[in-house]
Amino acid sequence: MTKLFSIKVIIWDFDGTFYKLIPALKNDVREAEYRVIVDHAGWSKEKVVEKFNEIYKKQFKSATQVVAKLSHLSVVQSAIEMEAYYDRTKYLKRDERLIQMLMNLSSYTHFLFVNGIKKKIIPALHALGVPEELFAEIVTAELVGDTKPSLKGFQYILDKTQQPVETHLMIGDRIDVDLIPAKKLGMKTCLVWSTEKHPAADVSIPTVYDVFEVLASM
Repeated sequence: MTKLFSIKVIIWDFDGTFYKLIPALKNDVREAEYRVIVDHAGWSKEKVVEKFNEIYKKQFKSATQVVAKLSHLSVVQSAIEMEAYYDRTKYLKRDERLIQMLMNLSSYTHFLFVNGIKKKIIPALHALGVPEELFAEIVTAELVGDTKPSLKGFQYILDKTQQPVETHLMIGDRIDVDLIPAKKLGMKTCLVWSTEKHPAADVSIPTVYDVFEVLASM
């Protein structure tokens, strides 16, 4: 297992990382993406689905980037409009295990790095019982102008911390979107809710609650 003893900064993804995505929420998100494209392209739902599937994960790894491309919007505006069409908080509840695990990691500097928008992420944090004050900053496309897997947000955090890149640990549930760009810059990486071994993941763990044990054992 890769040594993580030098970690000082933890960068967290949110959706699918702090909580497991369930099919109903995944469906709500995808329908929201389709609706934004319908609004701006004027296509039928069937054509939107066809065009979306043509380029998602082929030309763009981020669904928000696909929406931006097909809707002729900025990535930021796409995220704003998309998030207006669904509410993740109805699927979330207070998570005492998550809260305790984060409290146990209070000696680290924490960033939240999300592809959503801040005004929607904060109520979701509250629903889980996680205080927004835990994070040095919540980094979104609104702040850096693009979504993961763009390197912009990762570099923004490095510029803010002024710490060596290898002292940063990126934790996420998506290899292409969360881990590969972080690894490209030299960060350490942790894949959650998976035991899959992948070159982009220094550590793979079955649940997010295992993060503390992984760091404490190093």
